Amino acid sequence: MKIPQKPPDFGRVLSDDLKKYNDLASRVNQKNEESEEIRKLIRKYNEQEYIHWDDLRRKKIPYDPTAFWYVIRTIRSTKYREIRIGDEKFPFYTPENFLKQLHLIDKASPASFDWLFGEVPSKANKKQYLINSLMEEAIASSQLEGAATTRPVAKKILREGRKPKNIYEQMIVNNYRTVLRLKDIRDKPLSKALILEIHGEITRDTMESVSDESDFRSCDVVVGDKVDPTKIYHYAPGCEKIPAMIDDLIAFTNNNEEFIHPIVKAIIIHFLIGYIHPFRDGNGRTARALFYWFALKHHYDLLEYISISRIFLHAPVQYTRAYQLTETDGNDMTYFIDFNIHVITRALEDLKKYIILKKEEEAESLQLVEEIPDLSFRQAEILRDFVRHPTRHYTISEISGKYKISLPTARTDLLLLESKGKLKKYKDGKRQIFIYKVGTRQ
Repeated sequence: MKIPQKPPDFGRVLSDDLKKYNDLASRVNQKNEESEEIRKLIRKYNEQEYIHWDDLRRKKIPYDPTAFWYVIRTIRSTKYREIRIGDEKFPFYTPENFLKQLHLIDKASPASFDWLFGEVPSKANKKQYLINSLMEEAIASSQLEGAATTRPVAKKILREGRKPKNIYEQMIVNNYRTVLRLKDIRDKPLSKALILEIHGEITRDTMESVSDESDFRSCDVVVGDKVDPTKIYHYAPGCEKIPAMIDDLIAFTNNNEEFIHPIVKAIIIHFLIGYIHPFRDGNGRTARALFYWFALKHHYDLLEYISISRIFLHAPVQYTRAYQLTETDGNDMTYFIDFNIHVITRALEDLKKYIILKKEEEAESLQLVEEIPDLSFRQAEILRDFVRHPTRHYTISEISGKYKISLPTARTDLLLLESKGKLKKYKDGKRQIFIYKVGTRQ
């Protein structure tokens, strides 16, 4: 992946192209048709799509691109808010195109499934959506950091609650345990101890040294391409700067006097942890966990039902590029905020599709209840899983984990379905394995 080209140096523009810049800037506020077109174009690239120089230079616009860029940049600078972390400045602002999406996120909550989607899932299905989402986030966030485990295998591990066999499985189990806890610790203020606690849980038994799990890094690091390590994307601040930067991040997070939209602030926290890179490993997972923690702290509870990391996983280049757009343009975090707001909006749309699918599956389960005597709705849901995956083998512990029921209850449900001729049972060592009995339902 190519690093975005940095914008032209403003000092060079003023000396070499001052006339072009001044001419274009003077036309912005005139009252004529051409000036109106210039203003529309500026609004498009500042408010409707927040464009970086690397993209603008490729656009076919009727003006000198360098001069036009600095007209855009000058207008942006009047709208910036700025935060200081250590000895660095991080500007950002909220363009118009954020507002509609933030409004949708603001109105979203588990109680408003009907408002969002025109559907009211059952209590059992809400629980199932939540479990699935937390698993998806744990798995995808780990896969982003190199966990070489497939989703089906990872879900099986989490549902069965078995002990991890390797470092990749341990990463996923750690992530899952961490995201499960975020709601319980959301009332705590951010502190060094809390950051270290979350990072410690995420990296437990996955790093060379236990001290790396429980403290900030004591060496300098760079962030490179996973395939080609010679490609450097980010030179993290020196390790001697970390304590002061973390203190400033904590103060920024806990400051309630200056209002910043909570979702925007959560995204900024996500960015800053990635930028500071305070740990030898686990920075990305910690950053995304703190995003969820802060959103839940401000009662954006519907975000429990979505996985942003799953979308990052399908667009890793865009995720990395969002960081790079910010770093190559004076640490302007608006680019990273823009990308993440689009990801959250897309995740909500994915949730909508998921709910519609589950409602259809729920109808299939109700039909099974009507067709088979003495079958509970949960047992029909379990049977539907077998019907939809006729070659898949399920263990009692996997069904217990998936439906959040006790092992004896899961065993009773499966044995009932076997007694009705719907499942076949066999032994694998000491474990009982169940598979759909093909041909039992036309």
